[in-house]
Amino acid sequence: MSKKSELIQLFKEFKDRYSTIQTRIAEVQKSDAYTDIGREQTIGKILEEFQPTVQLYHDKAIAAIDNGLTALQAKWKANSAGRLADAGYQIGLGNVIKMIEAGAIHDRDDMQNIIETYKDDYNAMATIKNILPKSEQAMDFVGLIPVDNREQNKQLLGQLRNNADQHINVYRIENAMKSRDAFQGASSIVFALDGAIEFANTRLSDDLSLIQ
Repeated sequence: MSKKSELIQLFKEFKDRYSTIQTRIAEVQKSDAYTDIGREQTIGKILEEFQPTVQLYHDKAIAAIDNGLTALQAKWKANSAGRLADAGYQIGLGNVIKMIEAGAIHDRDDMQNIIETYKDDYNAMATIKNILPKSEQAMDFVGLIPVDNREQNKQLLGQLRNNADQHINVYRIENAMKSRDAFQGASSIVFALDGAIEFANTRLSDDLSLIQ
């Protein structure tokens, strides 16, 4: 299972479990079988029993995001600074740079193949982008170079982590369920989980890198 699939599954599983608790509490709130004190005690017991599940999914979601970012940073390092000691790689890259500087690359497919070879090396991509304006095909070729979105990737994963920390949270859930407008408070958590699932589905690749 990819890191993306794991994260989405965690969000979906927790949403299902949370929705079940939300339904149980709603039934208690609507029932005439309880006194006010009995209703409060019953809801408190349901929430207390749910606490370990909340904490489990909180920890799993945070760990999945943290581990994904750690793996991405290791990949980024290996594909850039990690290649500096690879003599064969550097010779090949140097030859490519010389060809581009000399204006020897005219075919779009040839440039696409070069970019495909070095696309994970952001230093190489930056170098190629800097020398491309010297060629006639500059505007066309520059558009083939993937954007260096590593900082944005880290920022958005950080926001996703914060959202998971805030909404898959024992105290947040208890306060939402016990508030005067419990339905609205509880629904805001479901909305946040749906947003996290949508973000992961549409913006993240299998390794949690941003889709270009």
